[in-house]
Amino acid sequence: MIVIGLTGSVGVGKTETSNFFKRNKIPVFESDYEINLLYKKRAVIKKVKEEFPKAFLDNNLSKEKLAEIVFQDTNKLRALEGILYTYLRANRCSWIRKKFREKKRVVVFDVPLLFEKENVAKYDKIILVTCSEKVQKQRVLRREGWNEKRLFLTRKQQLMDEKKIKLADIVINTDRGKRYVFNRITNILNKCYYIKQRTNDRIIFNFQK
Repeated sequence: MIVIGLTGSVGVGKTETSNFFKRNKIPVFESDYEINLLYKKRAVIKKVKEEFPKAFLDNNLSKEKLAEIVFQDTNKLRALEGILYTYLRANRCSWIRKKFREKKRVVVFDVPLLFEKENVAKYDKIILVTCSEKVQKQRVLRREGWNEKRLFLTRKQQLMDEKKIKLADIVINTDRGKRYVFNRITNILNKCYYIKQRTNDRIIFNFQK
């Protein structure tokens, strides 16, 4: 199995890039989607409420308020990650084991903070999705619950794209349009057939860390 890491900041076109993989029948583990599902688990909500009571309005979690709290305090951010990542790690291991059983040749992990939080050795290839700051800002500010302050605080927690470009194996700039993205992914998938595959045990070991 070939394991691809897909990363990029909010609003750069990573979701659209991920969808191109799906259209090619490539399984994608979407970290943001999985985390949103975790917020629906009673056990998770209970722990979040104990740690961040001010993030709850009328007994309901405000993700905007939670983001504002954790992005301004590194210790609080680590506390939230400690709650979520325990569940997320287990879900990822379960997911990749299932893909082994299904004999999938290539899988993709969509991880926004891959370079900031992950062990890059987990992945055979890492793809960075990027775009101009102007386009990113336009896309993000059209989203519900986002404003310039939240975008600034989000960027603050991430490496600059200039640094991530040097760390990535492949860079996809979505400013160049959907046809370009599609062609790049097609080319990447064709090359995957020539990458030496690691053993399943080694892959599982890396994702258990």
